[in-house]
Amino acid sequence: MAVVEQHETSLVDSLIQEYGVNVDATRQVTLKKKHLAENTRIYEVEHSSPNAYIIDTPMTRRIACHPYVVGQELEELTSKAAEQALPAILELCGIHEPKKNGDIVFEQILRAAPGYQLHQAANRLIPNSFKTVYIRPRYTHTSYRDHDGMIQRQLNIVYEDFSHLPRNSSIFLMMQDTVASSRSAEISIEAAVNRSEKIGSRIKMWILYGFISLEGLKLLDKVAKSYGIPLIAFAMGNLTALCANNYDMPLYGVDEWLWRKDHSIRKLGALVDRTTFAEYVQELIPGSDQPGDWSARQTTLFTGTGYENGNISEHLENSIRLIKSLLEIGNFTDWQEQLARQELNMLEEELAKTRPALA
Repeated sequence: MAVVEQHETSLVDSLIQEYGVNVDATRQVTLKKKHLAENTRIYEVEHSSPNAYIIDTPMTRRIACHPYVVGQELEELTSKAAEQALPAILELCGIHEPKKNGDIVFEQILRAAPGYQLHQAANRLIPNSFKTVYIRPRYTHTSYRDHDGMIQRQLNIVYEDFSHLPRNSSIFLMMQDTVASSRSAEISIEAAVNRSEKIGSRIKMWILYGFISLEGLKLLDKVAKSYGIPLIAFAMGNLTALCANNYDMPLYGVDEWLWRKDHSIRKLGALVDRTTFAEYVQELIPGSDQPGDWSARQTTLFTGTGYENGNISEHLENSIRLIKSLLEIGNFTDWQEQLARQELNMLEEELAKTRPALA
């Protein structure tokens, strides 16, 4: 049950002002062909480079606001969100007839990114109209919640399969990914460009979908321009803020990483439509990481050579620690603290379900 009623506009306005949330850069888009489901909205980010859209669905909001959403429920929600997103992406990117406009290629960033399920939506909505290639960048050092240092940002490609990349073709490259520091997307587009050039193909458009930070998108815009490739981004829910660790992607709130490091208070705000923000405020804990550890939230992960289990219990434990740390900062109002404690209860309940499997 919502702790804050949506009609309390003064509260929403005060949060926007306090955390510097950008609610002045969006314009709602009406699609020509696709009839959107109820409560699904698409916003264009005005005066943006690159072209960027925000796809706002109830499914994304539940995922972003509630880290206890894992496993099968996460898969069902991402699937529904992707089915809403894909037709909009195709229309807004001008892909009216797959194969005639160019070849659609999904570059799957393993292990976590296929969990966004845009390719599964494509299997259902435009079957036999796309190819799939694979790449697995892996951080050389442990990187959970730490993409800050140069060592932690170093990636190696440990697996790739570009065997189905079309030859002598113009390619719409679709990439689903969690874009925080942007490193995995950067190394993946570099590989795709190099492989395409070797077989006489070119990437005519780079299409990005997932949880995307505003800072990460700015960096990828520079990468796209360096290759002369138009980039169009479709962010889930909002273009997130980014904490000092280049990992956590809050909607608004205090940078917990920085506070824990030196007890300094840095307030963050995303780019989001005001209507969306008002709805998120009712559920989301300020300062929380919207995508969380995306691989750990999933049941099963494809590695390129086989399958691995996600680490749901670890994600739940880390989410509990983060929320408790946010509570320690001491800047929550009573209703924000109530949201946090409700979420902790749900996380503990979900964690208890995983423990028998660990015994």
